[in-house]
Amino acid sequence: MIIQGQEIFSPVNLKTHTVVVGSGSGGGVAAYHMASAGLDTIVLEEGGYFQAKDFNQREEDMMSVLYRAGGNQTTSDGMIGVFQGSAFGGSTLVNTADATPIEHEVLLHWQQHFGLDQLTEEALAASYERVYAMTNVHRLEDRILNRNNLLLVETAKRLGYKAGVFDSNRKNCIGSGYCFSACAYDAKQGTNLTYLPKASALGARIYTDVRVDRIEPLSKGRYRVHASVVERRNRSVRLPMTIEAERVILAAGSVHTPAIIKRSGLDKGLPQLGQNISLQPQMLMSSSFDDKVTSWRGAPQSTYVSEWDDNRPEWGLGGFRLEGVGGLVGLLGQSTKAIGQEHKRVMQEYANTAYTAILVPDQPSGTMTWSWNENGKVIPKIDYTPTEEWKQRLRTGMKKGAEFMFEAGAKRVDFNTLVLPSFTSPDQLSQIDNFPIEPGLLNLVSAHVQGSCRMGLNADVGVVDQNHKMHNLENIYIVDGSVMPTTASTHTNIPIMTLSDRAMHKLANGI
Repeated sequence: MIIQGQEIFSPVNLKTHTVVVGSGSGGGVAAYHMASAGLDTIVLEEGGYFQAKDFNQREEDMMSVLYRAGGNQTTSDGMIGVFQGSAFGGSTLVNTADATPIEHEVLLHWQQHFGLDQLTEEALAASYERVYAMTNVHRLEDRILNRNNLLLVETAKRLGYKAGVFDSNRKNCIGSGYCFSACAYDAKQGTNLTYLPKASALGARIYTDVRVDRIEPLSKGRYRVHASVVERRNRSVRLPMTIEAERVILAAGSVHTPAIIKRSGLDKGLPQLGQNISLQPQMLMSSSFDDKVTSWRGAPQSTYVSEWDDNRPEWGLGGFRLEGVGGLVGLLGQSTKAIGQEHKRVMQEYANTAYTAILVPDQPSGTMTWSWNENGKVIPKIDYTPTEEWKQRLRTGMKKGAEFMFEAGAKRVDFNTLVLPSFTSPDQLSQIDNFPIEPGLLNLVSAHVQGSCRMGLNADVGVVDQNHKMHNLENIYIVDGSVMPTTASTHTNIPIMTLSDRAMHKLANGI
């Protein structure tokens, strides 16, 4: 049963066995496992409930209701846009459906540096199998690979570079290209079409437009969840809701899960809460060609060049990657930072422009704090300072990326900054060597915020244990991206689902 906030007209007081906070990658999986075990389960989602018929493929309409802060959430210095979904299905509703596992070197790094000996490929195998089957993970079909993405794999093949086509959790995709603003064709198999409907059919009650404010401990390991029914667009409070539960599973995302813990006063003895943030920032590169390049149709982000990966057990993910990207005409057109006649020229050449993300994995170097306004709405402050080593990898990635696109036939290459000129020849790229990576001089993008409640063997080094239970507290679990000790993969949907499946399958089955 799905109950929307607009259908609630009086204060709500409920009792249940398990409350799941959030309906995305981790929360959807958790809700399904709890309901499958026959446990009375309630899911609370702050965002609204939308279906295919609601997705009108207009960025200005969809981003305002499907993303945190309407897609305008940033780090405190404004340098990095931090994108998170906030609707029924969470970020699985608005991601590009790329399905990448936790890299082998990352698991080794977690085992060797954090002592997480239970997180092995063997231990995760059954979870991958269940998640892949539920979400229809398979290699993307060639018919939906657009020219923007094919340029990468074709050029890499000619140069002898490592590259590939992503696995994806789509079904019967027609290649509309609107993945970032939600699929109007029900092709993307997010939790909104898989885990959540199945949990509902098993008896779970799913409330949308309900914001969780704090968790009050009761006796005998029970809790009272204090929540607010909110207006869909401005999210002002309409009505109060309380739920008494024997178990709370937090999956509100890496920014808001720790905020709930902090406001609840449950952070005592947890010094790592809000620490160890990874953002995996990306720089956008645009390349102009003489011939037409279609970036707005087909799978927007379907190929990658992994020639410069440098993944090792010493640090997990390293190096940098090139990935094709497209589908958001307004956002990509805005990202050039050109104005006036120059912007007119950019948009006139849009059909001939290839867009590429330079994805540079990072080590945890950010922190979070929070305040709350009079409406009870959380105001996150994400402080993030890239390391000098990361900055150098970004500069190297920009140079290698530009060289690559010139090899692909580009006549001009631009980056998302006004500091650098348009490049028309590889001979000019030495200017990137001294490119200042500072707030106000460039804009980066993050869609993979992780680490604010990282996993660790005790409360000195982590917030949850290897079974995702919070240290020092009974019956509270965390199953979103916040538990990652370091960034898990170049795309985090499948890693979050897989870790959630492992922990929740064990919990539901008493293993």
